[in-house]
Amino acid sequence: MTVLFDVTLQKVPSTQERFVRVPWVLVGEFALKSIAETELSMTTSSNPANAYGAQMAKYFTMNQPHTVAIDSAVSVVRPQLAITRLIARSGIPERTASIPSERAYVVSLHLNHANSGEWELWTDGKHAKTGAWPVGGVAMCDLESNSSIRNPGPIDWIHYLVPRATLDSLTDDAGVPGVKRLYCVYGTSDPTLHHLTQSILPCLNKPELFSQLFMDSFTMMVCSHLVGRYGQLREAFPQHKGGLAPWQRRRVVELLREHLDGEIKLATLADECRLSVSHFARSFRVSFGASAHRYLILQRVEIAKVLLSETTNSLVEIAAQTGFSDQAALTRMFANIVGTTPAKWRRQHSRRRSFVEIPKLQVHQLPE
Repeated sequence: MTVLFDVTLQKVPSTQERFVRVPWVLVGEFALKSIAETELSMTTSSNPANAYGAQMAKYFTMNQPHTVAIDSAVSVVRPQLAITRLIARSGIPERTASIPSERAYVVSLHLNHANSGEWELWTDGKHAKTGAWPVGGVAMCDLESNSSIRNPGPIDWIHYLVPRATLDSLTDDAGVPGVKRLYCVYGTSDPTLHHLTQSILPCLNKPELFSQLFMDSFTMMVCSHLVGRYGQLREAFPQHKGGLAPWQRRRVVELLREHLDGEIKLATLADECRLSVSHFARSFRVSFGASAHRYLILQRVEIAKVLLSETTNSLVEIAAQTGFSDQAALTRMFANIVGTTPAKWRRQHSRRRSFVEIPKLQVHQLPE
């Protein structure tokens, strides 16, 4: 299957800097009002109409009165996982159109409380009403079935489009049987997925602030959680007790130092170590005590400390040298890990001697 990417960025008014503004879009006789979308568009030659972003919004507004609109549709799309946030203050008062069939699940998580008894679901012609759907409540929809919904109350929810191929790859790497299906009672509270979702929300507005390594790690965490809690497996994941070999550790550290910005995939690191992605992720955590993304963040901060104490470089320069998107990102992460701002730390730890300028090319040679 060939996967194509089309990235389109548009300039927006200063009051709406967080979004790419898409004007009124007619869908049949209906309109999607003020759809705000930041999307790396993923299409395939076999199925160009996937269930994410503006396309997902269209499915929910078909068959609705002309006064019904999706107020905001924001998404980040990768081949392994697509994440869409939809907000509809008017709700979805009429039954929606069915989403075209594909080998994938839509995992939906509510960011607001859905009124008890108002949510209706049709699956392959069978009708059901849900009970209370709390904040952090989830639902699983198999897109190989014919499903539609109705909810007249205000909606603010996150949809994860999870291809079956992603789940199959995860279970194959772990050496366990494949997932027959994901299933839960509609509205089931899931604090873990809710917490993970809260951590990804800023990425939907500014995806450029999140590295490929972060997205790979996030995808693995979400899918591992879904398989572990909602997947029908005959046996549990095997426990891996060993870590990386010395040569693998050296190679990984070398690669991460060469990509302080995080723009390196877990698959690349795993290939260099001649391991599957899931095997590598477990072994890395055993060896370093943290995920690859967390380790990279800690290394950035340690290098920043050296630059703060040994050079007169500005915070803007140090942020660029250590892979942070800007000074604000450096300050925020540094304070979170160290407990104080870079400026305060510099005043407390600067060497009482002449500063030495360290060229940017030497940053990757600094000690751990």
